[in-house]
Amino acid sequence: MGQRALNEADKERKYEKILTSTLLLFKRERRLHTAAEICKEAKIAKGTLYLYFRTKEEIYMELLVRNFQRWHEGVRNYLLDQPPDPVAFLNFMCRSLADFTDFVDLTALNNVILEENLPADYVLTARQRRRQETIRTCQLIARSFPGWTEDFCELSLRRFYTYGIAFWKECFPSSQVMVALSGGKADMEVQRDIFFAEILVMNQLIWGLKAAGVA
Repeated sequence: MGQRALNEADKERKYEKILTSTLLLFKRERRLHTAAEICKEAKIAKGTLYLYFRTKEEIYMELLVRNFQRWHEGVRNYLLDQPPDPVAFLNFMCRSLADFTDFVDLTALNNVILEENLPADYVLTARQRRRQETIRTCQLIARSFPGWTEDFCELSLRRFYTYGIAFWKECFPSSQVMVALSGGKADMEVQRDIFFAEILVMNQLIWGLKAAGVA
């Protein structure tokens, strides 16, 4: 019993080490790394990697789901800790993406790379896990703001992902893009302020707090 428990704990540590090492690589270079690069970072053999993940895309999908869950946990914690003010809540949601740039970048990769190169069963499971998080968050939002139904919240959140992540992706370009920008970091800070204002306006429209065409 003790040896079996030890083996399970060792497996869990190796599983987490693969994920942690991959995320460190992704933070340094916002791209999908090869299995060889991940193994080198994690200091494991390639055969060990494939005991836990069938492909490198599965690793990145797991990182996406986990970051998705963490962002939702942050949103729910905000709702539980703060007075029910819809404007302040939307402001928080928009700004919170700046603290979850891994989630933003992994989501941007999802449809064009990850899901296209993953088995259907893995894609379905990952989508179900993300949907469960969305449902939990929508239930709490609906309880916090009377008049916003769970269905309305789910639709609005999907729109928020689409617009918010696209805008924030522009706010936090890759290091290669930053090098190419003539104005450098100072200009990007100005652009982030502009983009944030746009995200907030779009989010207020999505959630019905601002009429189209109204400043």
